[in-house]
Amino acid sequence: MGELRNRVVQIRYFGDPDGLEVVDAPLPTAGRGEVRVHVLASSVVFTDVVIRRHLYPQTISLKPPFVLGYDVVGEIDQLGPDVTGFKLGDRVADMTVVGSNAAYRTLRAGEATRVPPGVDVAEAAALILSWTTAYQLLHRASRVKRGQRVLVHGAAGAVGQALLTLGRMAGLELWGTARGDHAALVRELGGTPIDYQREDFTKVVPGGFDVVFDGIGEDGCRRSLAALKRGGMLCAYGYTAGVQAHTVACSAS
Repeated sequence: MGELRNRVVQIRYFGDPDGLEVVDAPLPTAGRGEVRVHVLASSVVFTDVVIRRHLYPQTISLKPPFVLGYDVVGEIDQLGPDVTGFKLGDRVADMTVVGSNAAYRTLRAGEATRVPPGVDVAEAAALILSWTTAYQLLHRASRVKRGQRVLVHGAAGAVGQALLTLGRMAGLELWGTARGDHAALVRELGGTPIDYQREDFTKVVPGGFDVVFDGIGEDGCRRSLAALKRGGMLCAYGYTAGVQAHTVACSAS
């Protein structure tokens, strides 16, 4: 068996993709309460782009060089002191924000989640950010109820697809804005498609929606507010329109 190498994708400077580089980094060692994992999957998502552009509030204090990688699924190959509940070879997942586009990395054992046997590692990694976000929006932020009429912006995106899928499981009546060529996908996931390039989503449902999930943030969410019924809730969780250097919290209209 050859010597272990830790190849990582790091940012040399903020800005365009040319600031990324693949380099050899020191092999980490699991400290007290930590596990080291051999990374099996780590996604590359739009949030990584925002981090690379130095616009993500959670990482705004970081200075290059540092390693990207918002989430990770890996196999434990080293246990640090005082770690219980895990053994070598266990597969675990974590939402790390940075540091997981690497061959090896350490995780705090108390924050790692076991990945059940038989689950595809790429699918598991894809669930961590987008599907956790969708679940939180539905069941902790907006507290949706069966039968509510719900609009999902960016329905063909990662969080949008998760919102539609989980929303259907929750018994919601769903509509989703997307380009016309994504209409079949929106229907497949349980939503009524709205072609935002041709249709006015503020006039689709008489009386307005109970909840609007807006991950676009275009025009200050004013049209999303106009699409709500009186007393409805706008849950704005992103800012993909223009990638502004701020976030918008969930709020009631």
